[in-house]
Amino acid sequence: IAVVGTGYVGLVTGTCLAETGNDVVCVDIDADKVQRMKNGIVPIYEPHLDVIFERNIKQNRLSFTTNLNEAVKDAKIIFLALPTPPGEDGSADLSYVLGVAEELGKIISDYKIIIDKSTVPVGTAEKVHNAVAKNAKVEFDIVSNPEFLREGFAVDDFLKPDRVVIETSSDKAKEILEELYKPYVR
Repeated sequence: IAVVGTGYVGLVTGTCLAETGNDVVCVDIDADKVQRMKNGIVPIYEPHLDVIFERNIKQNRLSFTTNLNEAVKDAKIIFLALPTPPGEDGSADLSYVLGVAEELGKIISDYKIIIDKSTVPVGTAEKVHNAVAKNAKVEFDIVSNPEFLREGFAVDDFLKPDRVVIETSSDKAKEILEELYKPYVR
């Protein structure tokens, strides 16, 4: 699994996915932040995150890089957990999400599930699909998977969710994601 963006949502998502045995590579453009995480320093405070962060680094299930190619090369699933700051008119600025989507189209070499985890408006999945499709030469699926993480409870909310929402028209992606989320929705 690759998680693009190591802000609040990305770091909690990546760390909690590693906690159930997945190999997760988190990628961020901030080289200093990536180096600190490689050194075992959690860049945000969230109760219980430090414990599972440290455990999964030690067990080689959680790693960090600034190299998008390296992060997605072996990933079957790519989470986009990128900032969507409000624009001047109050609408979400999708430039980070769409920029990464366009780059992914250039570098993916086999089937990938690309998941919008960022808070985005309705219709973003189609925009992300079009951005990836500009350059992609392989099959891929775009999935919307909104997060319901409360600050101060994010680790518990991820590990024991009251709901997991997945929007996709792909049976293949649905099957893979049902398997991914099975440990959390027993």
